[in-house]
Amino acid sequence: MRLRLAKLAFALAALGNTNAWAGGTALPLAGDMLFGLPREQTVRQLLSQLPQLRIGALNNQLAGAEQAKLAAGPGEWVVRGGVSRRSVLDGDRYREQELAVERSVRWFGKAEQDRAVGEKGMALAQAQRADAWHEAGRALMQDWYEALKAQATLERLREQHALIKQLRSIAEVRVKAGDGARLELMQADTELRRADALIEQADQQVQHALTLLATNYPGLPAPQLAQVPDPQPMPLQRPEQLARILDDNHELELAQVEAQWYGLKAKRAASERMPDPTIAIRAGRERAGQERTIGLTLSMALPGGARDAESSAAYIRSQMADERVAQVRTKVTLAAQRAVTEQEYSYQVWTSLRAVEQQSDRQARLMELGYKAGEYTLAEALLGRRLAMEAALASQIARIAAVAASARVQLDAHALWAID
Repeated sequence: MRLRLAKLAFALAALGNTNAWAGGTALPLAGDMLFGLPREQTVRQLLSQLPQLRIGALNNQLAGAEQAKLAAGPGEWVVRGGVSRRSVLDGDRYREQELAVERSVRWFGKAEQDRAVGEKGMALAQAQRADAWHEAGRALMQDWYEALKAQATLERLREQHALIKQLRSIAEVRVKAGDGARLELMQADTELRRADALIEQADQQVQHALTLLATNYPGLPAPQLAQVPDPQPMPLQRPEQLARILDDNHELELAQVEAQWYGLKAKRAASERMPDPTIAIRAGRERAGQERTIGLTLSMALPGGARDAESSAAYIRSQMADERVAQVRTKVTLAAQRAVTEQEYSYQVWTSLRAVEQQSDRQARLMELGYKAGEYTLAEALLGRRLAMEAALASQIARIAAVAASARVQLDAHALWAID
């Protein structure tokens, strides 16, 4: 329910902020439409098959078994039987039998405490699985955008290579016509070899990134650079974005549930300072059945230092868990602030670098035209083209980084790939 309300609030905010999106359109919530990510159904299928998520499912089953164990209690029925022989001095001999049934009994609310610990253990297992799901989604998203950045680098280098080849062709024609120096042709060849080396290196990085995705997420389609849209500014104000992330944070929820679980266990350990009694019903036949006995016995251990030490240790563990909650709260708050800040500033960086890219490309084209007209040297034209490529690559990487930052905020706010 909380997730549905968060998605609804996000959609309404996007609809109300028509100036925030290109063309005044509202922001769609589908990840594959907005962030160039794989389809959500595909992602959910893949995440559910990851080893850490399968372990999480088994951990839920284990917690259920532990809950049943705590509900049943540690006490078990014990049957004792004995046969003896009685001899009377200068008299008869008799066979005697004895039978007893006994069991320890939880008292002072220990059974209810055990049930509470079992229920909280189930909640803890579910919180652990939800946190593992979220972390797996983060890892997939990071690997996906790293692959896109590698593809962008390779694409820009190939474009650069094609333009350098055009300049070399011009230089070759000019040299053959006696209108250019052979040194310029050598410079073009050197720049081509440099571009070839960079392309080979970038292609290796792309193959590594794609292999990583295919190995970690079998069946995941390869990312397509053309499907990455332009980044958009934040649809909500900074405080609202932070509130959405912190309102339902798996890592913080896990720490809180764990602290509650340790608190219940500490309370249970404290109650163990008073040992449980063992009640037994005894029946016996004495003097070959001439006498019959039946009785009730009650036994109880005398508490010692071990029980006090265990109670103290459980209380300390509970305090440590409470301190971890405060630590995790600070951590997730800083992480949320960093994510929102990165989303905001990465968009600004991209808009600035996009303007630089456009200006550098115009300058490079003018220098290439000037080289054809004899106004610039080939070295100047190659330098202008190299600077334009670097500006274009920086703009493309910033574009992907801005989209990735927006996707990360949506993931942390559970508006994307949420387990629930």
